[in-house]
Amino acid sequence: MNQYHLWRIGLFGSMNHVVKTCTCGMLVMACLLINYSKATAQEHLDANLVHNALKQAANTEVAFIADVHLHDIYAAPATLAFGHGSQDVTSFDANTSGMSSQKSGSANQFPKDPETHAPLLMRSMQSQLMSTRLFNENYFAFRAALDDIADRGIKLVALPGDFSDDGQPANVKALARILDEYHTRYGMRFFAITGNHDPVRPFTRPGGKPDFLTAKGNEAAIYSPDHIRCINNRAWHCMDDIREWGYREIMQTLKNHGFSANTQDLLYETPFDSIEYEKRGWQWCDEASCIFMPDASYLVEPIKDVWLLAIDANVYIPKGQYADGNFKGSGNAGYNALLTYKPALLQWITTIVKRAKANNKRLIAFSHFPMADFYDNTQSQLESLFGKSSNQLKRMPLPTTTEALDQTGLKLHMAGHMHLYDVAPPENPTGLVNIQVPSLAAYQPGYSVVTLLPDQHAKVETIIQREVENFDRLFPIYYKEWQYRQRGGQTLWNKDILTSPHYLDFTEHHLKEVVRQRYVGNEWPKALSTYIKNHTIGDVINQSPCPDIAKDLSVEITSQPALVLAYDYYKLRNAGAFADISGREKWYITGFNEDRLTGCSLPIANDLQRLLIGFLSLLHNAALAIDRTEVTVKGV
Repeated sequence: MNQYHLWRIGLFGSMNHVVKTCTCGMLVMACLLINYSKATAQEHLDANLVHNALKQAANTEVAFIADVHLHDIYAAPATLAFGHGSQDVTSFDANTSGMSSQKSGSANQFPKDPETHAPLLMRSMQSQLMSTRLFNENYFAFRAALDDIADRGIKLVALPGDFSDDGQPANVKALARILDEYHTRYGMRFFAITGNHDPVRPFTRPGGKPDFLTAKGNEAAIYSPDHIRCINNRAWHCMDDIREWGYREIMQTLKNHGFSANTQDLLYETPFDSIEYEKRGWQWCDEASCIFMPDASYLVEPIKDVWLLAIDANVYIPKGQYADGNFKGSGNAGYNALLTYKPALLQWITTIVKRAKANNKRLIAFSHFPMADFYDNTQSQLESLFGKSSNQLKRMPLPTTTEALDQTGLKLHMAGHMHLYDVAPPENPTGLVNIQVPSLAAYQPGYSVVTLLPDQHAKVETIIQREVENFDRLFPIYYKEWQYRQRGGQTLWNKDILTSPHYLDFTEHHLKEVVRQRYVGNEWPKALSTYIKNHTIGDVINQSPCPDIAKDLSVEITSQPALVLAYDYYKLRNAGAFADISGREKWYITGFNEDRLTGCSLPIANDLQRLLIGFLSLLHNAALAIDRTEVTVKGV
């Protein structure tokens, strides 16, 4: 008895093994010929099915909006003004050092919308200019991006974490309302995954900030009633909607936007064989006890043959014994910690990749955290110049981490977290490509679009959000804040930001002030910081042991403040080819190259010269590593 094997595609693309029998004798040759013909025909059929599956998914577009950090400037104060809040608003009276209930009329103490006169829950401009992200304008920028995506006819939108500013009820509920609105109006579907700001910790806890803005223009502390500052009468206002939600509340509020199955989905699953919140997580145990750690990861097939893999890469490492319920934030943990604390998640990802390949699915992974180097191999330079803990280097995936992620078979991963645009190509042509999606809340603001091509390739294009309606709506309020600070002799920010003609320019002003006040002002070595703030580009070059590098420069460049060099570095690092530095990148590439910097005629005489040479070399590498604005990824 001879056997032949026929493979055929099953209902979901799986290969079902069918065995049939031929009888020996005179019909053997005929049987073999028939079997060969059937097998050959089946091979053609399989190839056609694969081709058709790829063709069906081809031209599908998925938009990725990372790090929205939505702060709803309207919701909470408006609710409080009309007495609809769950609790009274409590105001701190500086004269009596006591708390007093002010349910009626309390909204008058908040800034007012210049057009509608609605009370606003705003963070101060000073707080924005010390942060890597904007707060208040995100409300307008997010809607502008969604409008642009709707105009392009894109129906699938993924949010790779930090979709809210700190997981506060006011902001998460506002996000849900906006997503519901755009789903209803345009048929858009949204798929969110958690970031280190949502949630800040795995379980709900007290929250608030000390730098909200009052109607007078000063900063004031607003916290949730269960926060120690409210309990001890040291808050200006206390309100429920400012606490920091945990997984349960966030996932429940956004259940229609990725965190639960939808009737439109062709497939929805989690690593835990359940979509119930109580079963979506890991059991972590120490010697004394065990805890349940939630995990929001999921796989969804929103349209035929397109798989979106949402990875919850948050790792909240316990502080002390697990039973104490105290956790570190996940901001610096990322995939380095995931390999230790969530190894089963990596196994699940590997299984998903194999299934996608077997079933001819187009797989795109996204999460909040980077899977690869996001500083273009300049980590050692940054450590040498600024220190190992500088520049958020703790967030850098180790080479072994990237290798382990590459071994899962993933080809394309869309990440956020760093508020910059970057492409980390693989070491081998068919390996993992990590794309850092820019934030709408930082320079340059934008989002990315993945287009699936019919040849198992994917095109990734990044769109810059230059125009945002109402981005300048709050400028009169900010000017009032600036005046208040001036009268009080406080540190002043550069009010030129209030002359920005469009949102892109506004984010550039924001970055410059962050560089001036925070990076150069607080985080650089003092000798380098002092010199850069008080000298020109020409002075920097003349002070370095390589004065010859300035011989081709015009006076127009050498006479500019040396801070321009710092601005240019952070622009290039944040935005790559999108950065506008007036063509100076060409000079940084040719003038500061390795040969010219190492071939200086003069020896390095002091620590300042060493720092200057180190920074010029870093600037050269940033200009050299400019990422393309559009990339093609193979095997997706």
